[in-house]
Amino acid sequence: MKVVFYLDNLKGGGVQRRTMRLLKGIVEQSEGHFIELNLVINQGAGENINMVPAEVKLHVLGGKTGRQLNDSLESALISLTPDIVVCCMGQQFIQAIKHKGKLLGSCRWYIIQAVPVNLIANSWYSNLIRKLAIRYFYPKADKVLCVSKDVQSTVDRLGLQRKTLTIYNPVVSENLLDLSNEPAEHEFFSKEHTVLVAAGRLNVQKDYFTLIKAFYLLKKMNANNTSYKLLILGGGELLEKINSLVCDLGLQDDVDLVGFVDNPYKYIKKSDLFVMSSLWEGLPNAMIEALAIGKKVVSTDCIAGPREILDNGKYGTLVPMQDPEALANGIIYELEQNRDTEVLVRRGWMFSVKNSAENYIKLFENGKL
Repeated sequence: MKVVFYLDNLKGGGVQRRTMRLLKGIVEQSEGHFIELNLVINQGAGENINMVPAEVKLHVLGGKTGRQLNDSLESALISLTPDIVVCCMGQQFIQAIKHKGKLLGSCRWYIIQAVPVNLIANSWYSNLIRKLAIRYFYPKADKVLCVSKDVQSTVDRLGLQRKTLTIYNPVVSENLLDLSNEPAEHEFFSKEHTVLVAAGRLNVQKDYFTLIKAFYLLKKMNANNTSYKLLILGGGELLEKINSLVCDLGLQDDVDLVGFVDNPYKYIKKSDLFVMSSLWEGLPNAMIEALAIGKKVVSTDCIAGPREILDNGKYGTLVPMQDPEALANGIIYELEQNRDTEVLVRRGWMFSVKNSAENYIKLFENGKL
């Protein structure tokens, strides 16, 4: 069985890490299943390029656009003659599905839907275009593979209930504990500080502006004279604007925008709390990994994923979006909780790479779970 995964690039985002984990998991769990894995990408550079498993055949289109991308993708798909095509994002599915007629009629097409249909940062017009595109293109797929039940519900509401299926992201891998136990060298860990950690790209989705404002309020509300510090792991297009807010609030000594790191887990493990301020998610990897390490979690109650992962607040604290005061109070509340670390770890490991890979293999072989 020949399976082709199609992804635009291998940069340092969550979709790219998810895809690399999934490919590695399928390789590890596919003994006796006779699955040949191929990865087609458009742009060859990226932080995750070295994470492609050796057993996966990599095909780079060369950073094409427009007609050239269309022709290169068509040639790649025809030459590979896949039995299954997995498009890692909706945009890649729209690019690829037009070539369906050039492949075997028995070839199955899957889309991985990682985010809800409506995105809060988008205008009503942009969300309308997304809905129309989903309604038109997604019925051409055999299945829409949603990363959480919350995401699935947003796709179902567009009349695609017969097409949707939830397979949780391949998040927690066997080497997570080893990585988390590596030494984390940072001055914030060298003294008696209470260290908060956030992780993810510096973009609109993660809403670090609310987090920075909440951290400012946290320090002002500090009745116990606690020395709070904040590490933000990740790079992105909003670096200058976020750093400007840090400076405007006089937090230069207490907030460090660390940038992209190969191993965020060692920082999360050594911190006191993981915090997420997103406007939307699908199934946030970093939150799950924090739980699997045994770390307390505070998150905005955004669509989709956090409420599902934290089971309505059973495994962490949920607060409203875009509310710095509520987030500051949530941080204080969660730090005071006496959480059972083993319970948090078990919850995180429910979203293991092994479980996800086994579900994908079953889907590839049977067309259903």
